[in-house]
Amino acid sequence: MPSFSSFIAKKYFFSLGKLGAIRLMSLAALVGLALGTAAMTVVLSAFDGLEDLILTQFEDANATLKIESATGPYVELTSEDSLFLSGLEANYEETSTMAIYEKRVLLTYGENQHIAYLLGVPKEYAERHHLSEHLLTMADPGMDYGTYTLTLGAGVAYHLGLSSTNPPPIVSVYLPKITSKTNVLNLSDAIEGQNAFATSIHSVQPDYDQKYALAPQGWFKDFTGAKAPSFVEIHTPEERRVRNAIEAYFGNRMTIANRLEQEATLFKVMRSERMVVVFILAFIVLLASFGVVSALIIIALEKKDDVHTLWAMGASEADLRSIFFKNGLLIVATGWLSGLVVGLGIIALQHYVGIVPLGTGYVQEYYPVSLKWEHIALTSAIVLGIGSSLSAWATRRVIK
Repeated sequence: MPSFSSFIAKKYFFSLGKLGAIRLMSLAALVGLALGTAAMTVVLSAFDGLEDLILTQFEDANATLKIESATGPYVELTSEDSLFLSGLEANYEETSTMAIYEKRVLLTYGENQHIAYLLGVPKEYAERHHLSEHLLTMADPGMDYGTYTLTLGAGVAYHLGLSSTNPPPIVSVYLPKITSKTNVLNLSDAIEGQNAFATSIHSVQPDYDQKYALAPQGWFKDFTGAKAPSFVEIHTPEERRVRNAIEAYFGNRMTIANRLEQEATLFKVMRSERMVVVFILAFIVLLASFGVVSALIIIALEKKDDVHTLWAMGASEADLRSIFFKNGLLIVATGWLSGLVVGLGIIALQHYVGIVPLGTGYVQEYYPVSLKWEHIALTSAIVLGIGSSLSAWATRRVIK
């Protein structure tokens, strides 16, 4: 027969074991929720930081607003339209409008060839796009090179085998001009060429540099015979107000795009990737929240006798559910708050110190991060929403 003391010892150590299991399950749930919260906060700030970095790369490449025809490749402006655009410059400070002409051409230099878009631009184009800040090489500005000059993007220059414009190399520009008189016997007459001095090379943004060569608008029109611009650029610090005025005037005749919308495909891909990653992290938070369910079940089994006692003393089912729900909510809130503190700490370290490098050859040394209140709100809604819902579900099951 076991002694009374041995019986008490066994019951005591068994209770300690149950208490350890409760603490272990609660701690595991708390750590899981904290890691999910921290990961989601950091990932959202990293995606937003990368988006901001890419946007700054397009800041000089793209205009504040771009107006294109909704029905064709050219912007057919009436005299009233031109008067309205001029009025924008008068009504809004530091606002300018520029009609830009565009043609796809073949550029050659020696044996090198490259197909690019030739832009016919006014003189103020270089100033508005801050090309002087992105120059790689430039011919002597004191020399007169005549009417036919070109400004090349770094990617275009690379394909042509150009690295310097001192002295300025002569680049040949070829444009197809197919008419009703063109046939297989006179195909050579369907191509018109023009030689021009490449006076500068700039590096603004990789896609822009790979795609465009710039020409003065005067000889561009003479060479291509263009009558109407391909699009109109608006440069303004008052983007929202100017856009509202343009949309109210043109209606459905024109499409208006800001810097983000001009690179819609790139940013849509980035935001789709962000949604997928957030969904995966939310699933991880869901799995971690099941630790709360396990902890509540173990607590209920341990406190079964106490629950019966409270029931016998007149406690309602709602009262009992509230006790367990608050316990689960405490675990969820502690995990969320801990994860938020850890996530904010990692973001601060990355922003001010730099702990994760981008690698060599990138525009900046460390991975960019940008914390916004929307990130905290979204993370909090997901973590607290999932944790609270599972706690409420587990509480109902436990009490029953």
